[in-house]
Amino acid sequence: MLELLDAGIDVLTTLNVQHIESQVDTVRQITGVTVHERVPDSLLDRAREIQLVDISVEKLLERLRGGKVYLGERADTAAAHFFREGNLTALREMALRFTAEQVDRDLEDIRRAKRVSSAWKTNARLLVGVGPSPYAESLIRWTRRAATRLGCPWLVVWVETARALSPADQDRLAASLALARKLGAEVVTVTGENLAGALLTVARERNVSQIVVGKPDRRRWWRRSLADRLIDESGDIDICAVRPLAGTVAAKPRAAAAPLDDTPAPAVNGYSVAVMLTFVLVSLGLGVLPYTGYMFVGLGFLIAVTLTGLWLARGPVLLMATLCALSWNFFYIEPRFTFYIGKPQDIFLFVMFFTVACSMGHLTTRLRQRELAETRRSKLTAALLRVTQSAALATDSTKGLTEAVATINELLRGETCLVARREDHTLDTAAHPSSTFSPAAKEWGVAGWAFQHKQAAGRFTDTLPQSSATWFPLQTATAVMGVMGIRLTTGGMDFGKRQAIEAFALQLALVLEKDHFLQAVTHVEMLTQSERLQRALLDSVSHELKTPLAVIQASLEGLADFKNPYLDEILTANKRLQRVVTNLLQMTRIESAAVQPRREWCLLSDVLHQALEAVEDSLAGHSVTWHVPDDLPALDLDAVLLSQAVTNILHNAAVYTPPGANIVIRAELMEKDSTLRICISDSGPGLPDGTAEKVFDKFYRSPGSPAGGTGLGLSIARALIRSLKGDITA
Repeated sequence: MLELLDAGIDVLTTLNVQHIESQVDTVRQITGVTVHERVPDSLLDRAREIQLVDISVEKLLERLRGGKVYLGERADTAAAHFFREGNLTALREMALRFTAEQVDRDLEDIRRAKRVSSAWKTNARLLVGVGPSPYAESLIRWTRRAATRLGCPWLVVWVETARALSPADQDRLAASLALARKLGAEVVTVTGENLAGALLTVARERNVSQIVVGKPDRRRWWRRSLADRLIDESGDIDICAVRPLAGTVAAKPRAAAAPLDDTPAPAVNGYSVAVMLTFVLVSLGLGVLPYTGYMFVGLGFLIAVTLTGLWLARGPVLLMATLCALSWNFFYIEPRFTFYIGKPQDIFLFVMFFTVACSMGHLTTRLRQRELAETRRSKLTAALLRVTQSAALATDSTKGLTEAVATINELLRGETCLVARREDHTLDTAAHPSSTFSPAAKEWGVAGWAFQHKQAAGRFTDTLPQSSATWFPLQTATAVMGVMGIRLTTGGMDFGKRQAIEAFALQLALVLEKDHFLQAVTHVEMLTQSERLQRALLDSVSHELKTPLAVIQASLEGLADFKNPYLDEILTANKRLQRVVTNLLQMTRIESAAVQPRREWCLLSDVLHQALEAVEDSLAGHSVTWHVPDDLPALDLDAVLLSQAVTNILHNAAVYTPPGANIVIRAELMEKDSTLRICISDSGPGLPDGTAEKVFDKFYRSPGSPAGGTGLGLSIARALIRSLKGDITA
């Protein structure tokens, strides 16, 4: 359907309400059935008109029993399951509500166009925060429905924290953000550890009126929910707590991908390292205990736990802190080799040691994770800056793209292939010179699919995953400028790498779009200068020819008494040349906006008589029949301009019509819109296929046209008719 719409073809189709993407969760909640055939709401937003085809539940069930919906056992199965009376009633209400929302939006557009004051706010903006949760897709669909009802924009915000996401969480988050883009949301990514604070910061910066958040399953006295924190800190921003539905499609398991940074993966399990370090520390402590005392050993344990947090994860550090605290108690505090502590001050020291060790280990681990995250973000930001500077600021676009591709390969540890769009808006059949690998034969099909469908395809995706590379469309707000293929030499593609590649793709797409616009501007400037020079030349030549032609015409008329066949040929040739010069002057006047209609009341019959007299020589040997109603009223227009237009059309008909053929002129007043329709038809060879519009272009001549003429007659006729607020077609 999208291909038909993009080709300018209107589409008339029907759609059941349960197949609309934003309604899927509600349908599953009502009917217990998950609908897999879905249509994105953004497609319905492009519809020029939406009509509701409604029928009562009783009549629909009657049609189902009569075999007018399904046949045989399929009808009985449908009536017993999905098409039950309660389900149909609910689906009917959903269809009515959805159509009413569309009507409200249309009404709002009409009010804005007519500047009618609205009874409700029109500056509403919704925001929904999402994360790697199975409820995220349900929240996104709910927000889409709410934004549709209010007729307002909406944002989807993901707050990136220092916590590393598992492969399953990355898949869920990527699917949620892809759904948001598919439904027409603006996706915003921010960083921060305070989710509520980050969401409120974005909300205040973007003038959000309502934040949508999931309703917590249960309240915990030791931890406040995100909804509670937003309500307390939101101020004038409304908070809408929604009861979401869990997604039905589980994330596909896959191997963990290499992170974007250069931090190597630990060679052994962190918990094993924690146990081994604790054993080493206990052994060393037992050796120095007779010389230092148990207080010194405890401080050594505390320092070791703090330093270990710089390179181990949170879990192993907390385990090591616990083991060190218990070991300190068991091996060093009197009575030794028991977990009993005799002195109150030792109890206090043990509790303090355990608390400080766990706290320091936890804080050190958080600082390390935040440092790694900031390092990863800074590397990505620096790479984006280098790509932008290399590609956008380079004088040679090929050299700039080559440097940009080298930066991308260095960051991702892979190879990159760029395929740009050609001037005819089709994908090129050869890789860009800046590419570092050439696609195999089967890869071109994957690249073409990504270009046509504006979606990522290939390896690490659900579309053609057998490909050796992942192909991303170079898409801007106006068009797709090509595709970019990424072939990773090490590791897989995690969420961070995918986000980085999409950012690189956007930057390269903007660079290619800039080059396209520069070429278009240069081409337009050249055409403008060429047309300006052409008009000046035609104007000068036409005026210089007009005076000599008038002298020749007068001289020939003075020699009319001499009977010489050469004089007749010279006179005919002179009239043809005068017609050419007149057309050139007329076209110059039209393009310089010097033609201004002078409206007056006139009769169509008088206009046609003037046109026939002006083209009398060309119509010699042709018969002209005209049909003008006697009761045709007078016309309020410029009779001279209309006469000139009809003259050019009649001359064109005389040139392309065989001698002796008839030319018919018909005129009628259309009752529906009170417009005048004049039809001039001949019996010539007709127009070749695909030239019905080209015949009105300047200097266009159909193949096989007779010698002579400039191809300006019909172009001038169209310009004159349009200056009279009319139109002409062939």
